[in-house]
Amino acid sequence: MKLDLWVSRRGIDPAAETCATALRDLLRADVAGVERGELWRFDFGTNGTAAAARCERLRAAACRAGRYVNTNRDTAWWLSEPRPYPAEAPRGGSAVDVWVRDGDGSDAVALAWFRDQGDPELTDLRRGILWRLWLPTGDPQAARSQAEAIATTRDRGRGLLANPHAQTAEIWAVVRDPMGGEEWKA
Repeated sequence: MKLDLWVSRRGIDPAAETCATALRDLLRADVAGVERGELWRFDFGTNGTAAAARCERLRAAACRAGRYVNTNRDTAWWLSEPRPYPAEAPRGGSAVDVWVRDGDGSDAVALAWFRDQGDPELTDLRRGILWRLWLPTGDPQAARSQAEAIATTRDRGRGLLANPHAQTAEIWAVVRDPMGGEEWKA
């Protein structure tokens, strides 16, 4: 069983704003907007549904004394599927979620913390930055290809979000504007 915790900044995120400006102005990428947050994937290695108590213990452990989530600045909630297409995004486009992790995203210290504080049955923990790129294309395959080109740095003029020598980037979901047809496909 896997549980995904989404952590994002309340209000305006300066890193997301800077990234959007860099993509548009420096790389000339056709990006309508950028969102950024952390995605924590907890793996229990067992099948079944998540108990509400388990989710609450893990969330409380993340927020304890601002250890991983600063509740004064951040919000955190559990995802059961990719987030919907944002209401503030331009109509007729796609939102592509790109999960960028240092290495494979493993964090032994955080895994030990969550086992001690939240749940001893936790078998694995991966974490990384989840970038959401709002792209003006309604074609999910074209949006996916464009996001892949934007994500991985190949030279000064191509790619921005992930260094292929030290990071792993994967397309986590493509969410199409519901006004344009299909909802999402991972």
